[in-house]
Amino acid sequence: MINDDPKAGDLVAIALRSFRESILPVIPADQRFTALMIANALGVAERELAAGGKGEAELADAVGRLIDAKGDLRELLPRLCTDIDGGGFDSPERQAALRAVLKDITRARLAVSNPKRLAAEISKPATPKPETPGPGR
Repeated sequence: MINDDPKAGDLVAIALRSFRESILPVIPADQRFTALMIANALGVAERELAAGGKGEAELADAVGRLIDAKGDLRELLPRLCTDIDGGGFDSPERQAALRAVLKDITRARLAVSNPKRLAAEISKPATPKPETPGPGR
């Protein structure tokens, strides 16, 4: 069946596939880096369109809870930075909550911009913290 109403994500996916299959193999060596950057940009655009803002509301809620505010993520992140700069997360408890939310934001961004790096990070075994000598050691 022919899809006569392609969505933006479908168009980008077709463009990326065509670029990788038809154009990239014949690109001269001196232009390969630029061509790979184009392919990467198309891949990021494809993933952004596929994500469609999924998860952004949850991230905005998490950030909003940290700074006691409501809004979308784009509005809340500068306010979070201001609160961090102002010392609002200097206590160990607040730092732990902040780190958890920042990790979630970073993972969400990596899922779009560099999913291979995210997969490598997730599959990497946790490194145990070195023991600190206690009294009497």
